[in-house]
Amino acid sequence: MAFRLDQAIVRGELDNTEQGHLRGRIWLEGREQPLTLDLEGDAWRDVAGARITFTNPEPRRQKNQGDLKPVQHGIVGDITVSKKVKQITASDEEWQRCMEDGKQPTFEWRNSLYIEWFSEENGRVVIESADFELQITEFTWQMDEAEEQAQQFANLNAMRNWLATIIQRPEKKDDDDDDGFDEDEDLPVSEAEWEESLKLSDRLTDAHMEAMDKYADDDDDETKVAFVMGWDHMLDMMAQAQENSGKPQNADNIPSMEDFEDDDDPEDAGEEWKEDADDASDDDAEDDDDAFADYMEERRSHPLQKTAHKLVTRILRDLRDEDRDEGIESEEARNTPLSRFISNTMSISGKLAGALSTRRFAEGSDAGYTLAILKRCLNWANEALSGLNELLADSLWEDRHTLFSEYKRELHVVRDGITDLRQEIRLKNPGI
Repeated sequence: MAFRLDQAIVRGELDNTEQGHLRGRIWLEGREQPLTLDLEGDAWRDVAGARITFTNPEPRRQKNQGDLKPVQHGIVGDITVSKKVKQITASDEEWQRCMEDGKQPTFEWRNSLYIEWFSEENGRVVIESADFELQITEFTWQMDEAEEQAQQFANLNAMRNWLATIIQRPEKKDDDDDDGFDEDEDLPVSEAEWEESLKLSDRLTDAHMEAMDKYADDDDDETKVAFVMGWDHMLDMMAQAQENSGKPQNADNIPSMEDFEDDDDPEDAGEEWKEDADDASDDDAEDDDDAFADYMEERRSHPLQKTAHKLVTRILRDLRDEDRDEGIESEEARNTPLSRFISNTMSISGKLAGALSTRRFAEGSDAGYTLAILKRCLNWANEALSGLNELLADSLWEDRHTLFSEYKRELHVVRDGITDLRQEIRLKNPGI
C-alpha cells in the first residue's frame, strides 16, 4: 500500500525549475537527514516551473516512516497546491450528533497540498494536507494546458502500473477478461486453486480501495478508476453507453402491435392458457415446497459458525463502548493487541457464516472453497490469540484479564473446531 506522510512532515522543499525534472528534500519527525527526491516529470501548472517550500505546524511521528529509503528515485505523480478537499468545520459536539443521526457534518472545500511520486525504493508515496504553510517562488518557465494534460495522463499510467504490481494478475489467455478469470472455464476445485483465487480477489480489493481513495472526489472518478485498475473492458462499455446516450431511440427497436398478434383463435388461446396455468400451479406448488425446504435447510447454521457468532456477540456486549471503538475504529489503534483480537475474531465469524451457509459446503468444488476459507480462519484465529496473549501480559489490562482468559478458551474451541472440520472435509474429498 501507499506510504502516507502528512503527519510526519516537519518541512520540505520541491524544485521543478528544470523542465522534466523534479528535485526535493523533505524532513521527517525523528529523522536527522531529509528524504532526497530525484524524480522524472513535472508538477501540475500551478507548481511546474517554480520552487515551493512547506511547513507542518504540528509534526508528529508516524508508524513505518523509518522504512522510507533516504533517497527516492522514480517518477512524479500528481503534484499540486490546489487539490480540493473537504475540511470538516463541525465542533466535536456537532460531529457526535451528526454521527448519531446519520447526517453529514458541516464542512468546507479547501485547497490542499498534494505531493505524489512513484519510487523504485518504496513504491507510491503520498503527502496530502490542507494545513501546511506554503510559499511559491516566481516561475522560471510556464506549462501550457496541453502539456499539463499530457503530464496528468502520464500520472494516470504511473498509477495504473503501480496498481498492476499490487494486483499481480496471472498471465492471461486469449479468452480471459481483464482480471484473469475465464467465465467459460470451470470454477477452481482444489483448496490450492481456491486459495490463489481468493488471494487475487484480496489484491483486487486492495488496489480498488487505493484507486477509490485517490479519485473518489474526482468529477471523472469512474473512468479514472476503471483505467488505473486495468479494466479496459469497462472503459469500452462506458464509452459505448456515453455514445448511445446521445442518440435518439431507434424506431426499429420499438415493438409494434403486430409483434403481439397470434394466428391462433383468441378463445382457444384463452382456454389453452387456463389449462397450462392449472398444470403449472400444481408443479409450482411442489417446486415451492422443495425450494422452501432447501431454504430452511440452508438457514440452519453450522455449529461451528454458531460458536464463533456467539463469541463475537459476547465481545460486543461485554466490552465497553470506548474499548470496542479503540479496537475497531481508531486510526492510530488499528494494530493494537485489542484491535487484532476483535477484528480477527469478527472476520472468522463473518467468513464462516458465508462458507458454511449451504448443505453442499463439503462437496465437490465447494469443498475446496470451504477448505481455503477455513485455512484463512485458522490464520485469523492465531492472530486473535496473539493479541489476547499480549493483553493478558499487559498490567494495564489487569482488570480485564479474567474476561480475556474466557475469550481465549472460547477462541481455542473455535480454532479446534476449524481444524477438525478441515480434517473431516479432506477425508470426504481425497485429492481436493
